[in-house]
Amino acid sequence: MAKNAKSLKVAKALLLASIDGEGRVDEQKIKEILKELKNQPRSKSLPILKNLLSLVRQKIASYEGQVEIASTNIEDISNILSKSLSDTFNYKIDLLASTNNSLLSGFRLRIGDNVYEDSLHQRINRLQKALT
Repeated sequence: MAKNAKSLKVAKALLLASIDGEGRVDEQKIKEILKELKNQPRSKSLPILKNLLSLVRQKIASYEGQVEIASTNIEDISNILSKSLSDTFNYKIDLLASTNNSLLSGFRLRIGDNVYEDSLHQRINRLQKALT
């Protein structure tokens, strides 16, 4: 097995060891893992750390989202979206909400690499494409 494949395999195992009962990355467990890796030679730990960082970022992005809302009533809409998403995905989704004045109405939601948008701008674009 190549060195990078080995370090990726170890990083995946460490990520699994750092997951709490709710399926989230436990900061304390990550600190313990980092402390142990610090005792290893750099040539061995650095590839593992790079892979682990990437995997942790992906995992956190899967349950933390960013929502941009056209309305000033951010908190209520954010709470409704968070509850609806949590029900859909069967795990809690945390949303960081912000106002986006470029949206005329609706919202833009990003969870990990996925972007969901329901805005007036998007609807007008779809209508325009359908008419041409």
